[in-house]
Amino acid sequence: MEAILSQLQDFAGKADEAGRVRLVQSLQGLQIQWESPQDTFLRLYNSQLELAIIYVGAELGLFAELAKENTKPLTVTQLVERSGGSPALLGSRSTIDLYLGYMTNPRPNEYQANKLTHVCAHPVIKPGMVHAFDILGPAIQASPSFLAESKYQDITDGRNTPFQKAFKTDLGAFEYISKQPKMFTCMQQVMTMMQGSEWLVDFKILDDAAAAVGNQLSPQDFERPFFVDVGGGHGHQLVQLRDKHPQLKGRLILEDLAESVKQLPEIEGVKTVVQDFFDKQNIEGAQFYYIRHCLHDWPDADCIKILQNLAASLRDDSHILIDEIVLPDVNAHWHATMRDVTMNLTFGGKERTRSQWESLIEQAGLHLLHFHDYSTTQAESVIVVTLPRKKLDE
Repeated sequence: MEAILSQLQDFAGKADEAGRVRLVQSLQGLQIQWESPQDTFLRLYNSQLELAIIYVGAELGLFAELAKENTKPLTVTQLVERSGGSPALLGSRSTIDLYLGYMTNPRPNEYQANKLTHVCAHPVIKPGMVHAFDILGPAIQASPSFLAESKYQDITDGRNTPFQKAFKTDLGAFEYISKQPKMFTCMQQVMTMMQGSEWLVDFKILDDAAAAVGNQLSPQDFERPFFVDVGGGHGHQLVQLRDKHPQLKGRLILEDLAESVKQLPEIEGVKTVVQDFFDKQNIEGAQFYYIRHCLHDWPDADCIKILQNLAASLRDDSHILIDEIVLPDVNAHWHATMRDVTMNLTFGGKERTRSQWESLIEQAGLHLLHFHDYSTTQAESVIVVTLPRKKLDE
């Protein structure tokens, strides 16, 4: 057994991202194959409990305290003292032992950090648990009865989803969340922390345009907005673009709702404006309009309206960059499929296949230029869109 585990560790250490994903999926398949029916039932039965104890552990700082000590174990008494939790609660063997797997138990009444402890001590976990448990959780729990009442029809209206049933509201999820400061702040934090920079790698059309900035002779071109981040949250993507191409400072614009914009500190080289993407676009003629992980929150009809509002502001050489998941037709990664279901149950949105994106863009009266695929395992891509050629030729 030890030799097999050693071989797997060696393979994982040498594998690329795709190989790592295949290895994890294979091991998960073996677990399901080998566990007993009772193991399977109890794993499913207790899945909500697992999320709840991580939420509580993060709130109490259990993971953070163990992570600070790294390889030094702490006793149950020390964890109780540092967290402020009740000795009767955290001193219970049953309570602490629920965390096994998320920490190690080298000796009786002693606990030590492992890899999962450090993961759960990361700053994204606390807002992530609020987002998962307090926002998504009630909607997910309401979904079986909601779907039964609707006779299992497609969810196509963002104001008629399990979210409205769970929170007893007629408001759309975003409108409701924006009125709840803790929910809204945590959602923004999670969205920001989950954003990577892979989208900028080998993105030729964007790199070439950025390289040309500063060479324009026309004052009008020099003053032209280069990149508008539509619904850009905390501006994480704009900072990445600015740092890669410093010559773009002053020509980058961040747009979002007032609730988000008013919380933002000043971002060097970036202008911040209030914009609802369901309203007429206020910044006209930019070279690029970038919208990331927004359209998956909305049904098709709303997405078409958002795209048409952007289309009305395009010049003949402007581009819309849609940064979203593009689901494969088979064997989609579970990260993508879980997000698809979550978006649908909470917001009435969905993740889309390549053909669904093609249809949506055509319905908006736009032309799909190409897909800039940047994450094979996560199925993420920037969809490059322009005005229709026939319109450009007029």
